[in-house]
Amino acid sequence: MKWSLDQLRTFIYVADTGGFSRAGERLFLAQSTVSWQVQQLERQVGAPLLQRNPNGVTLTEKGMAFYLRAQKVVTANDEAELWLTQNTVDRQIIRFATTDCYASCLLPGLLEHWKCQFPNVQVTLDCSFSTGIWERYKKGEFDIALAQHCPSDINAEPIRVEPLEWVCARKSLAWQQTTVPVALFEHGCPDREVMLGALKGAGREYRVEYETYSYGGLVAAVESGAVVSALPRSTIPSTLKRLGSQHGLPRLPSLNVNLASPNKRSNAICGQLYDAVMRHLIVGSPNFAIGGEEAVPS
Repeated sequence: MKWSLDQLRTFIYVADTGGFSRAGERLFLAQSTVSWQVQQLERQVGAPLLQRNPNGVTLTEKGMAFYLRAQKVVTANDEAELWLTQNTVDRQIIRFATTDCYASCLLPGLLEHWKCQFPNVQVTLDCSFSTGIWERYKKGEFDIALAQHCPSDINAEPIRVEPLEWVCARKSLAWQQTTVPVALFEHGCPDREVMLGALKGAGREYRVEYETYSYGGLVAAVESGAVVSALPRSTIPSTLKRLGSQHGLPRLPSLNVNLASPNKRSNAICGQLYDAVMRHLIVGSPNFAIGGEEAVPS
């Protein structure tokens, strides 16, 4: 029997996640590809390995026995590759820059994937406001950059359009105040000026109650119930609810999220990491899209 490591690895992910689509998200593969690989493996084994049902999949008796053996094969292969890489290639450092919002919501799942696929790569992370990221990118300080508000003179790829939305704590009525209390990122963050410009343009009175550099600090301030703020939609945690024009707040523009790398063609590892970031955002990884409560349409 000749099955591939890719087939074994796909089968393991399907068993671990309980479904073809979830395994595809983790492996950055289409659901049809995942299903086809498992079907080919079952043909080679000569027996069904998975029991399909409306809620996902479970291992058959033979599937469980095969799963344990497949794990040993894949683990042994990964350990051999890691040993070979660590003993033949110097560790490569990739300088990655993104905003604090995306670092908090995107990177946990992405870094997990990176470390499995590129065990000999060290990623250095720089979190800054988007304007600062692009200024330093032009100076050659980063290998990969992911941020909004990209200047037109930078060769970057548009990845997604990110709505900027007002938020408050789920039970907060801070938006009802005549002078709305707001929490903002510090000076230098373009989103800050977008928010204040919208409030001024709508004639809505406001007072700045809290300023921070940190995404976590801003979320904590809003969770207190005392203030409102605005965040990119995919970074809104489930502890907050979205606000719209029906709450007396002006509509905010959407932001273009761009990905750029000056070395993606000349550096193979940098190019592969760049592609991994793009796939991660395009497929809408659950680790990135942390949906808050929907605002009622106006």
